[in-house]
Amino acid sequence: MSHSYDPSFPSPFPVLPVVLRQIDGSARTTLVSALVDTGADVTIAPASLLRTVGAEEIFNGHLRAHWGGRRPVNVFLVDLEIEDQILPGVEVVGDEQGQDILLGRNVLNKLILLLDGPGRLTDVLYRRPGDL
Repeated sequence: MSHSYDPSFPSPFPVLPVVLRQIDGSARTTLVSALVDTGADVTIAPASLLRTVGAEEIFNGHLRAHWGGRRPVNVFLVDLEIEDQILPGVEVVGDEQGQDILLGRNVLNKLILLLDGPGRLTDVLYRRPGDL
């Protein structure tokens, strides 16, 4: 299924709809839009959203931004639904300030994605193009 880029950014941004779930599956978000950020090492979500679903806080650490700043963060564990795939036990950094969900390479490297920039569409593929 194709997902349109988010046009609200100066340069349209690829997005995917996701659901964040508590590990035991008892609590979950509604379908929310997540930015596909191939430059991010890790996935980031609003800490308030992670706490709302009862995500387990597994450790505290530091996050270094590409501009060099470093700040303390809490890391949570969730199951992540993308289309009909469930990615279990995903570590997600809780963002105490921002409201965006960024899908980083710790999630993106588990998927086969097609980013169609000219068409402004994102697709999750279930096999590589050309594979039978």
